Amino acid sequence: MRTTMAVVLLLLAACTGPAEPAISGFVKLGALRGTPPEAAELTGDIGDATYRALGQVSAGDDERARELLTRPRAAGTRTFAFVEPGCAETGAVPVLTGDVLDVRLTGGANTACAQAAYFLVTVTAEDPDNRLRLRA
Repeated sequence: MRTTMAVVLLLLAACTGPAEPAISGFVKLGALRGTPPEAAELTGDIGDATYRALGQVSAGDDERARELLTRPRAAGTRTFAFVEPGCAETGAVPVLTGDVLDVRLTGGANTACAQAAYFLVTVTAEDPDNRLRLRA
């Protein structure tokens, strides 16, 4: 009985897919002077490239954004970056539909904005089977 239960638990763990993603960073960038970078997985030098792209459209050099985009990643953990338009949001939540990852900004309801503000959101998930993918 114990062996059967262990096998069932092992199978359930193998079939559950990636662990629930979590917000690992949130930075208000402010207004941008151009098109923000696309959502990206932060592998290799993608974080540096995303930071450089932000520098071309952002008014300032935000060290918090640099730290989020270029921090080391743990094995089996994947990190994704999103630059999202908003207004006065105070946070974000990951949105997982099947294996497709997205984010939704939260907070700041009922605030009138004259100009959109942009936010850098990073999401981290344990995904050793590389099942997660970004929205199209």
